[in-house]
Amino acid sequence: MKLADLLKDSSYKLSQFTPTEIEQLEQAITLKKTKNGEAPYTICLVRKKEIKLTPEEAIRQLYLRVLSDRLNYPLSRIQVEYGVNFGRLESLGVNLIR
Repeated sequence: MKLADLLKDSSYKLSQFTPTEIEQLEQAITLKKTKNGEAPYTICLVRKKEIKLTPEEAIRQLYLRVLSDRLNYPLSRIQVEYGVNFGRLESLGVNLIR
């Protein structure tokens, strides 16, 4: 499956990623049968578990590759979908945190 097909109905763009980064993620995509047909899945680089590849998740996985491969940041120091409290405010979800 091509990421461009997955992102076609969203506002996300692939212009900030290299062709190699895009190809690496595309090669890691598997299709699973669901009630509504087939859905793309991949293994999260940080969580090390299979996740459904939504447009938002595809961009998150690409940014994880940028942090790890381009900037040499260790994946062990990154968390995704992490709750953060700001004083008395409710917990807010954060996509990437280091």
